[in-house]
Amino acid sequence: MPDKKALRIALVGRPNTGKSSLFNRLTGMNQKVGNYPGVTMERTTGLSKWAPGVLAEVIDLPGVYSLHASSSDEEVVMNALFQTAPEEKIDRVIGLADGTNLKTCLFVFSQVLDLGLPAVLAVTMVDEMERRGMELKVEELSTTLGCPVVLVNARTGEGLDALRTAVLEAEPSRQIPFFQPGGVHLRWLAQVQEEQHLAIPYRAWLWGLNHVESSAGIEQESGKPPQRARTDEAIQRYRQVNQWLRQFFVADPVKDRRWTARMDRVVVHPIWGSIVLFGLLFILFQALFYGSEAPMNFIDDQIAALSGWMQGHLPGGFFTHLLTNGVLPGIAGVLMFIPQIALLFAFISLLEESGYMARVVFIMDRFMRPFGLSGKSVVPMVSGTACAIPAILSTRNMENSRERWLSIAVTPLITCSARLPVYALLIGLVIPDVSFLGLSVRGVVLLGLYALGFIAALSGSALLNRFTPAQKSPAFLLEMPPYRLPQLRNVATAVWNRTKSFVSEAGKIILAISVVLWFFASFGPEKTPDFTQEHEPIAIEASYIGHLGKAIEPVMEPLGFDWKVSVAVLSSFVAREVFVGTMATLYSVDDEDSATIRAQMARQVDPKTGQPYFTLAVGVSLLLFYAFAMQCMSTFAVVARETKSYTFATVQFIALGLLAYGAAWMAYVALA
Repeated sequence: MPDKKALRIALVGRPNTGKSSLFNRLTGMNQKVGNYPGVTMERTTGLSKWAPGVLAEVIDLPGVYSLHASSSDEEVVMNALFQTAPEEKIDRVIGLADGTNLKTCLFVFSQVLDLGLPAVLAVTMVDEMERRGMELKVEELSTTLGCPVVLVNARTGEGLDALRTAVLEAEPSRQIPFFQPGGVHLRWLAQVQEEQHLAIPYRAWLWGLNHVESSAGIEQESGKPPQRARTDEAIQRYRQVNQWLRQFFVADPVKDRRWTARMDRVVVHPIWGSIVLFGLLFILFQALFYGSEAPMNFIDDQIAALSGWMQGHLPGGFFTHLLTNGVLPGIAGVLMFIPQIALLFAFISLLEESGYMARVVFIMDRFMRPFGLSGKSVVPMVSGTACAIPAILSTRNMENSRERWLSIAVTPLITCSARLPVYALLIGLVIPDVSFLGLSVRGVVLLGLYALGFIAALSGSALLNRFTPAQKSPAFLLEMPPYRLPQLRNVATAVWNRTKSFVSEAGKIILAISVVLWFFASFGPEKTPDFTQEHEPIAIEASYIGHLGKAIEPVMEPLGFDWKVSVAVLSSFVAREVFVGTMATLYSVDDEDSATIRAQMARQVDPKTGQPYFTLAVGVSLLLFYAFAMQCMSTFAVVARETKSYTFATVQFIALGLLAYGAAWMAYVALA
């Protein structure tokens, strides 16, 4: 490989085949997250040394059910495998096959082999195969496929050395193509090959089926539409796969206890399954407060102590004031919420690793139908608890355009992780730290806010569903993966990557805005910055930010928001979590004792009443405003792009803003 820096190796397989576990084993923590070229879809790559002088770049492609590009995931995989540019070309493929579900996995892998790519089949879940009394004749299957077949256990690392060796030595299969079109299909394929100058028949076949507009004339001459061609291919491939399994696969029905089926009798039951789901969610939100309160306070206290130390030991000039009153409050607004963010991501990863997330989709399908949605809509809603942007992007896989439109319209109402710092700060400020029947009242309130987001999303969908023309929904089909004990390595890697992404991406925005806000809060029309003199603080009301806040205060005053809170709300349209950093900066500009964010906010006094400003009425008003408002310009941009309509995004933004304003106003009036 003299012309390439690394051997590019792609992992290809169906979902729930252990792809993430194998990827983590092959790459360790040397991973990075990016976007596929030309597609806003996350991908993970990792570099590792496999042999002397050989550096391997492992690419984790999305899990797919076939190489036919009927969804964005499948399109990404097909485009990756078709790349011919030296810097993007795939050199080797590792096909993933769940040993307990070989039939569907071999379907995808046979497609990969027909593309003429050097490939190795990695059979995972070998421990479950042994427990179920399953046996695979590896040598015989390898001979038939014309490529190496390796049994691996990503949990223990068994078989990884053999897999690396097989990948480095892999060559294209010399067996005849496993799919052989005939008759009119063959004539159509010959024309596509000639027209596109593709030497490998199956590459021409996929190209023709996935570029319908280019091959429309050929379709018409052959008399066979692409859909029928796909069906004929699936029938032929599954016949071939069934023959392989009869020859090379043995299962002992006595040892195959099918614990998955037994568990599903309870977990997907209409009543008991719902109880289990809501019980798990309840435990999560209790844990978010009980488990994170101590580390959050520790981080906040340490940053406040650092700020106090710097004020006492550094010269009292411009840059010291910038560090202690601009930079450190911004850092505190990011770091102190890492424990809660990490706990949330860990819980979601555990559900995904265990196979339970698919059951959540199935359980919720029956509840979603009356609202014009299906179980597939649960995927963006559950994803929305992390971030609305990937949640909206995940709607690309919905076949029903109307359901996709409804999902995009209501997904921003789901409480995302960016709202969590705001909720945590406000709940800790205005909700008493008491228990009822052994349960944290703060945890119950947090659970209620998440539930409110789901209820609002479903209610909004039901309302829109009444005023949009009905469309026939396709049958809801879902493959249930077996239950598995979550692999802590995978959970830890997922939590690390997602938390790191939150700190690096959100942190940059929060810190930058904190510094900008510090500048506008430290200087005003009557005081310009002088870097050569000691910093002399001015009344924040006389600053630039004070003038802006006073200008917008009349609009926000009916909600109980003063000018400082109004500025924080306005700045958080860049990103919701910016609210915390903004409040920290505004309250620390003229603060001399370096108190924590909560302490600074708790001692604020309403000048009209002389009482603490952050009362239950103000706190609940703010919580409801953030629960409903679409406070993220990135989400606005993604909605506009996915719907191809800025009108849709603008109407959605205004509607959710009015809803938030109305809910906050009613709450403030009722509680004030």
